[in-house]
Order: sequence, then C-alpha cells, then structure tokens
Amino acid sequence: MNPNKLLLLLIIVLLSISYSLAVIVSQQGGDIPNGVNSNNKNKKDLASAIEDLQYADIFRNGAGTIANEVSVRIDMQGVFTQNGQRWHNLQAQLNGVKGKSTIAHVQVAENAMSNNAAGQTQVTNIVKTAMMSSYTSGRTYSVLDNGARNGL
Repeated sequence: MNPNKLLLLLIIVLLSISYSLAVIVSQQGGDIPNGVNSNNKNKKDLASAIEDLQYADIFRNGAGTIANEVSVRIDMQGVFTQNGQRWHNLQAQLNGVKGKSTIAHVQVAENAMSNNAAGQTQVTNIVKTAMMSSYTSGRTYSVLDNGARNGL
C-alpha cells in the first residue's frame, strides 16, 4: 500500500477514536441571565472557587452555595427540565451584591453523569472550564453528553 494512503488511513482512524472518546461537551449559549461585568479581583476569586468544585456538588439536587471565595461564590440554583432532560443550574455570583450579580453560568445535563472516577473527573474538568469560559465570554454554557458515550 502507498505510504501516503496508509498515513491518511491512520489519521482517519485516530480522529474517529478521538471523536468517540470526547463525548462530554460544552456548548456556548446566549447571554448570562442577570449577568454583570466583573473585574480582575473577581476573576481571581472565581478561579479559586472553580478549583473547589467537586463532582457531587455539580449534581446535587438542593439549591445552595457549593464554593465560596472572598468576592465570588458558586451557587447551585436548582434543577430544571427542558425537552425531557434534567439540568443542574450553576451560577457564579458576586458576594454582597443585591440584584444582578451573576458573572458566570453553566447548566449541566444529567446525561453527563458518570458512575466511574475517570468519567466523573472528565465531567468536573469540563464544567470548570465551561465556568471560566462563561465568565470570559458573558455567555451561558451547557455541558452535556453528545450521545456517543459508552460506559464512562
């Protein structure tokens, strides 16, 4: 077989494997509801709060604060259902601000839940990245299983 054709075939196979493993995805959505602009101090506190996020906190059912730093906290706002899918609503908010205080927003679909440590670490890391991306962009992020997963 021609070496170039063999290389092309190998690349296609590797890309196929890579795609099938990258099943938990984050997608950018619309503007953050009740969103406000923030500053570098808040960004540092948000980064610290994000590092404190745990898998169990992401998928808890009760509302409440799940991570807290000096100027920023991450709250689990509750669970909602949309198109038959249950979602967990996570918001990073400024401490001590009445009214609009949301600086990052991530909603996580229950279809992203995992029964094993590797899958839970993957989901947690994607949620953490999505939270910082939401802060940077001013947009809501959704984290969900794209449907290609088996056993994670």
